[in-house]
Amino acid sequence: MEKVLVYGSGGRDHCLCDKYIESRHVEKVYFAPGNPGVKYTNKGRRGYIEQVPIRDFKAVREFCLENQVSLVDVGSENPLDEGLVDVLNKAGLATVGPRAKYVQMENDRVFTKTLLAAAGVPMAEYRAFHDAETAKRYVRNIGYQVVVKANGLAAGKGAIVCDDVTEAEAAIDTLMVKKKFGKSGDTCVIEERKYGNEISFFAYLDGEHFLPLRMFARDYKPACDPGDKETIKLLGGNLNTGGTGCCCPHDLATPGLSNRIIREIVSPTVNAVYNKLGWNYKGVLYFGLNIDEHGDLCVFEINVRHGDPEAQVILRKLQTDLYEIAMATWEGTLDEVKQKWNKNCYVDVIAMAGKARSPSGGWFKAYPGRYGEGYKIEGLENIERGIAIFYSGVDEHPERGLVTKGGRVLHVVGSSPVFEEAVDKAYRNIERLAFLDHRNNNENCLRYQKTIGGVQ
Repeated sequence: MEKVLVYGSGGRDHCLCDKYIESRHVEKVYFAPGNPGVKYTNKGRRGYIEQVPIRDFKAVREFCLENQVSLVDVGSENPLDEGLVDVLNKAGLATVGPRAKYVQMENDRVFTKTLLAAAGVPMAEYRAFHDAETAKRYVRNIGYQVVVKANGLAAGKGAIVCDDVTEAEAAIDTLMVKKKFGKSGDTCVIEERKYGNEISFFAYLDGEHFLPLRMFARDYKPACDPGDKETIKLLGGNLNTGGTGCCCPHDLATPGLSNRIIREIVSPTVNAVYNKLGWNYKGVLYFGLNIDEHGDLCVFEINVRHGDPEAQVILRKLQTDLYEIAMATWEGTLDEVKQKWNKNCYVDVIAMAGKARSPSGGWFKAYPGRYGEGYKIEGLENIERGIAIFYSGVDEHPERGLVTKGGRVLHVVGSSPVFEEAVDKAYRNIERLAFLDHRNNNENCLRYQKTIGGVQ
């Protein structure tokens, strides 16, 4: 039996741990640096998943060698960009995740868009700018709505959807002048805003073959429900998030659409990665897609890892042994893997940090704006059997126990063969939870979007 280490600390990474321990090949999963939420799960209490609070890459390498870890899955973009995979590979450790050089697919939008254009992959019209005033003149003159994007890594929040020129100019200031995401805003990409349905699609690459996961998801990115004027006013129009929920399968999912996505987008992209760039890429590619009312597909982003929260529903639906997929990714045998999917539908509703008192007596507005931390998480003992809880922004307090530490705190995943029942289960259970604001008479400061599972 094998040991696996998942490097990360969020809900996606907890979900990866949960999926690996279900493998018939795996006896133990280490979660580094992890989060203390796993200790509150059955698998954590029984020692199947163990948090290892180490961050230093050399320490991770030595831990893996000393504990005979057979595979490391690096879940998030920053450690990939900083070269964790390179450090582990030099020690002969098997990994899922690209080398630092290959993270350019995510941390340089201009590079990726140039590559995709040459490969004939459909994309929205775009221009890149290094100067804020030039970018503003451009949005004043083009006459259509845009999305303003940081060129580099921004924790999944670097794309600002704009309704008009005023919002576009403000977005340019946010990225290029105020430097909300640091050096990632040195260059910004201004892209035509597309309307239609978002699709999150994933593929594993082993350096020679690729395995497209043919069960794609719908992600919900707005910070609040459409028409929720109160929350929009509260957040001051700051509605850009890393996702507030997700469902799988996507309501548009058909074998025919999967084939089109693979033929028109995934295959030419992978071909460019292998043959034009010559990269020995071993890991996941995430394709953020749009399909419009005419059925036309285009790419709006590519990432080098599983999406969050998409992983929390796609991996739950995956029936194929994840460890076998991961080892085939490392060994170059993805062409031998047969993917299988169970019959359930999965809906993830995210419990987020809401409006709460600040220490000064003012207010934290709520995620994705400024939010407080340290609120006691209550109600976990009331969650129904069969509901998956994935822990993300959590910590432990000596008096309050498990508390919030982040904007997206918990993922509540309901499942059922009937989609509507999966939606109902997720909402029925998130309503049993509370984040107690200790500065405001223990008022519940948990918030969530109420239309996950609908079409936006």
